[in-house]
Amino acid sequence: MNDNSFYQVYFNSTLETKEQVYDFISTIACPHHSYQQRQAIIHQLNEREKVGSPLIAEHVLLPHMESNLLEESQIVFLRLTKPILCWDNNIEDIRLIIIILLKADEQEEIKKKISLFTRSLADEDYLNRLLNAEEPSSLYKEIITF
Repeated sequence: MNDNSFYQVYFNSTLETKEQVYDFISTIACPHHSYQQRQAIIHQLNEREKVGSPLIAEHVLLPHMESNLLEESQIVFLRLTKPILCWDNNIEDIRLIIIILLKADEQEEIKKKISLFTRSLADEDYLNRLLNAEEPSSLYKEIITF
C-alpha cells in the first residue's frame, strides 16, 4: 500500500452533520459494497462512539473502527468548509475529522503505521498545524511528515 492511498484528504468538505459524515465514510470504506454493508459500517461507527467520545481536542474528532467489512486500511482527513456546530449533545464546533479505518486481520506493518500516527495526535502543536492548514498541500505535507 502506498501513502497516496493510505492517506485520503478531503479539504473544504461540505458535510454538515454527523449522519452525512458517517455516510461519506461508509462510501469511502466500502465503495464496492452494497447499501446494507455500508449501513453496517455506519452502525459500527455509531456503536464505537458509544464506547467513548471521538473528540480528541477542541474542534477535532477521531472516529475509528476495525472491521472485516473494510476493503483496506486508511486514514481519512475531512477538513470542513463550515464547522459542524452540533455533532451530538456533548460535541460541537467540529472543524477537522480524522477517521482511522483498520481492516480486520491487517498486516503488522500497517498496524504499526497507524499506531505511530495515532501517537502523533497527542502533540497539541501537530494537531493545531493540521487544524489550521490553509490549503490541501500544506495539510498533506503535515500528514506525511508526522
